[in-house]
Amino acid sequence: MSKVQLTPNTTLYPVPVVLITCGAGDKANLFSLNRIASCNAEPPMISISVRPSRASYDLIDQTGEFVVNIPWPDLEFVSDFVGTTSGRETDKWQETGLTTQTAAVVTPPMLDACPVNLECQVRHTLRLPSHSLFVAEVVALHALPEVLNGRQEVDFQRAGAGLAYQAGVVRERPVNKFRPDELRQQIHRWRDGN
Repeated sequence: MSKVQLTPNTTLYPVPVVLITCGAGDKANLFSLNRIASCNAEPPMISISVRPSRASYDLIDQTGEFVVNIPWPDLEFVSDFVGTTSGRETDKWQETGLTTQTAAVVTPPMLDACPVNLECQVRHTLRLPSHSLFVAEVVALHALPEVLNGRQEVDFQRAGAGLAYQAGVVRERPVNKFRPDELRQQIHRWRDGN
């Protein structure tokens, strides 16, 4: 069977979608990303790639800390909204109504709406042409009891349909879904419990 040669891209299947919190207090921000990977076992480390033009980039670069918050599948539209709006122009906390709790080790807050939170401290930064790769040690891990198996490990099967993992081409914006006004209306209905 012959294959079609395509323009090179970073397509991997599936692609995890996570919410990142960074900064603290009134400077705290959140955004979504799907450029994330496990990269070391001992100590546990993950890497995220962030565009320098994003408002959160400087918060991570200057403080060396962030929290990876793994959302439930029904938070997909929240992920789309916080990933396609800028903290420079939009108060994402007010728009979404997301609440936080204090992390155990790092300064950025954890998201209450997410069943799993990984507190991370940056150990290495690699400047790439379009993004910077932050390699961070996971210094604390939190999970709701209902997503843990008998060995106290996060088990995606116990989380029902699984956490918000998507399969598709890694894109900067959700193609065919980028409707900021419609997303804002969905967010407000969710936030207000309607």
